[in-house]
Amino acid sequence: MWLQIALAAMIVSFTAFYLYMKHRLSYWKRRGIPEDKGHFPFGSKHAWDFVQGKMSFTQMTNFAYETHPGEKVVGTYDMFGSPGLVIRDPDIAKLILVKDFDNFMERKPFHYNMYDSNTKNNRYFPYMLTELRGQKWKKVRSSLTPVFTSGKLKNMIPLIHKVADNCETYLDKNIGVEFEAKELLKGYALDIIISTGFGYENDTLNNPENIFKKHADVIKGKTFSLKLIIAILMFMACPRLLRWLDLSIFDKNSEDFFAALIVKTIKERKESGQRRNDLIDVCVDILEKERKENEKSVEDEEEAKRRNDEMEKIIIANSLIMFLAGFDTVSNASSLMMYFLAKHQDCQEKLYQEIQEAIESTGSTNFDYATIMNMPYMEKFFQETFRMYPFTHLERCSKEDYKIPDTDIVIPEGIFVRYAATAVVKDEKYYPNPEVFDPENYSAEKKVDRHPFVTGGFGHGPRNCIAQRFATMEVKIVIARLLSKYKIVPCSKTVDELIPDPRSRSGQPKGDIWVTVEKR
Repeated sequence: MWLQIALAAMIVSFTAFYLYMKHRLSYWKRRGIPEDKGHFPFGSKHAWDFVQGKMSFTQMTNFAYETHPGEKVVGTYDMFGSPGLVIRDPDIAKLILVKDFDNFMERKPFHYNMYDSNTKNNRYFPYMLTELRGQKWKKVRSSLTPVFTSGKLKNMIPLIHKVADNCETYLDKNIGVEFEAKELLKGYALDIIISTGFGYENDTLNNPENIFKKHADVIKGKTFSLKLIIAILMFMACPRLLRWLDLSIFDKNSEDFFAALIVKTIKERKESGQRRNDLIDVCVDILEKERKENEKSVEDEEEAKRRNDEMEKIIIANSLIMFLAGFDTVSNASSLMMYFLAKHQDCQEKLYQEIQEAIESTGSTNFDYATIMNMPYMEKFFQETFRMYPFTHLERCSKEDYKIPDTDIVIPEGIFVRYAATAVVKDEKYYPNPEVFDPENYSAEKKVDRHPFVTGGFGHGPRNCIAQRFATMEVKIVIARLLSKYKIVPCSKTVDELIPDPRSRSGQPKGDIWVTVEKR
């Protein structure tokens, strides 16, 4: 009898859950908005394909974009029917990302309650700029913006060139040897971050067994671990559950290693007064400014201490996110540029000539900030690389109901919208022959006639990448330095087409990026 009751209860519960899900999976249809139909229990095609390992996270808006030509928006469903909205129209994207930013300030966070002091496994994650919300985000963004001014970046140029010297030393010993470009440039990106962000000199390429690389490999990983897959699925389906379980997003030992490194370096700089013209110097200045402001404005000593401690956590957290994001962004972008240089020798020759002119003009390959950031063809090549292999869509959350101007479409409160930046750059409506690599897509004449939001890159609006200029400078320096000495050519392992690998945490293509170099 009890077995029958239990069985009946299970059937009733499942039926109720199924009917609830069926109702939830008609969310957009009931609102008269075109949708990428959801299926129980995994949602729309993008969610199911991602779970199955058939689709990279970089492609998650593409299907909805490509199957609904002519539509401005497309409703989608994540795991267990969580509704989202894909934006296809660049004018609407501009409204969301810039004009009406105050209503779309937030990104989709891993934790809804950002400042739970009880968290044990994610001490710094809630303080990262990518996760902060509202006025706290505005304050921290404003505090960290001086880190990446052109004046500060100019001071860091010598540190970057020193790391680029190590790249040349490595390649001089490996002329004609096939190598995986991402691995080479991971070493370059890592050493720049260790130098400018942590205050230590390192040479990963010529000393690959160093402790920084060991912890970097652990904290980043190349593929998705089971724990991270579970965390992502919870993130898509029920972020509150993820927060309650307090699953650690990063390896705790490696996170603690880098956090302790930052604290130690800041302490040493404060005590010695030494300055190195790097990011740590700026962080010390921010902490000192915060301390003085709290001394003046906060009478309660305990509250002043709490604020100072919180700012230190923010500095540590955003040094970590700079490491995590910058590590991949710089190595991805520069390795992809090497791929397209190898595959398009005519473009490589044009860029080489531009670099030679800069060398003749300045008398050195240690390009200064103005020289490296004002190479027109380098910029075209850089932008076209991001167009041909885009990395991410742009995601925001609606603070309250929002009626899209000149339409009947209302984006409900709490809905996450995704601008299909990875798909719009492959639309022939904006780019003739979108699958053909052509840096002239970014000529001044063509840019004038094209909507400024039909590109992704580092994002748009107030919540774009704060370190955009820093990353761009790093990429351009290493490419200019390498092309000045070497010719980049394909090898036996160079793939014919770049297809995102669903298993890759950083959006790497299947088969990786293999090239070789010849001495000029």
